[in-house]
Amino acid sequence: MTVPENSAQDNAANPQPLLDLETLVTRPSITIDGQVYEILSPDEISVLDSYRFGIWGQRIKELFADDKEASEDALKELVDKVARKVAVGVPDEVFARLSGAHKMAITDVFTGLLLRNRLGVAGAIARAAGVAANLPTGAMSSPGSSASMAATRSGGWSARLSRMFGRS
Repeated sequence: MTVPENSAQDNAANPQPLLDLETLVTRPSITIDGQVYEILSPDEISVLDSYRFGIWGQRIKELFADDKEASEDALKELVDKVARKVAVGVPDEVFARLSGAHKMAITDVFTGLLLRNRLGVAGAIARAAGVAANLPTGAMSSPGSSASMAATRSGGWSARLSRMFGRS
């Protein structure tokens, strides 16, 4: 989602929706050995499953940081669990052929989709609160900017979401 660079007058004359929701779920797809399979769409999961994916993402991050052999087994089991839940269109015999790296890639892709949706909602909340003008646009600063102006922001909603889904 992008923040339009319209003035307050333009927004009053042409109100833009804060949030764009679709009730028709379109599942993303992945290709395995040349065959296309559907994966779960973040738009079709329940609130409880959304929370579970967040907890699982945090646990995966913690297990990656732990060098113990028991953690490796727990990590493999958790990545398998998340990837299987996400890879809804992948038959069991095809899923069984996937390596741990493949399953982690499926988990990462879904986490990225989930995070993108959450960031879109965060942007809508910010616009509704009237702080849209202060949101970063992604534009590069001018070459004459001082170094003190180039400092990155710490914390905030997007950083919190990144931590929730193991993206810090």
